Amino acid sequence: MSISSIEKPKVYKEGHTHLDYVRMETGQTILVFEAPQDMVLGMNTLYDKLVSEKLLYNMNNRLLGKISNEHSVFQSSKFYRDDDTEEVENHNFIPDNILEWIKERIHDYLHILRISYIGIQPNSAWINEMEAGEYNPVHNHNGGTGICKSPLDRMPHKIGLIGLMGLKIPEDMGEENTRKDNPRNGFTEFFGGGRATQFAPFSTLIKLHAGMFIVHPYDVAHTVYPHFNKNETRRTFATNIDVYLN
Repeated sequence: MSISSIEKPKVYKEGHTHLDYVRMETGQTILVFEAPQDMVLGMNTLYDKLVSEKLLYNMNNRLLGKISNEHSVFQSSKFYRDDDTEEVENHNFIPDNILEWIKERIHDYLHILRISYIGIQPNSAWINEMEAGEYNPVHNHNGGTGICKSPLDRMPHKIGLIGLMGLKIPEDMGEENTRKDNPRNGFTEFFGGGRATQFAPFSTLIKLHAGMFIVHPYDVAHTVYPHFNKNETRRTFATNIDVYLN
């Protein structure tokens, strides 16, 4: 990857109207869009096909989640084993129209928040297929490597945005052990933090649905609670997009 591969900021015409979105504040801004249902169907169909053909690399030994199936669908650079030997080539299984739609929402986020930037660069994307009892601990994200000059070329880029899309979300998340009036099963929770958050909520709790598309910064800590529906899986599609500021 090089600076020349970074996609330049989008130029918005005067009077441009963004897609409908919901804005949430939890120390930083979270924007929630809706993806077209044909896009959701297309990603589900593609994922099932790629898994059945065993074409996807399972990232469960590299990602933090306690999830059996976390399949990579996009990687801008090679994976490396802990012993520094090459393992998997860069790849892209995301259809062009879907990747473009995701990048458009990233540009929208930066435009809506009036953030000045040089450009963006997708670096990785994967699909989590959560069985009953699986979960994602509290974590944040890092970006890609390869922009900096040696010996820093293996250092991850720290500034970026995550696009999280619900693909298959069970309506029934299983029985809540207690406090059925305050459910957590299968929800994603985003936590505030840092400075100047006195009037920001401590956290924002969201139950995804198929087509919900959440954009939030890398450093917003978040977690996914386990669901307990033994007949269905909870499927989400996350994309890391590095952002290069002026």
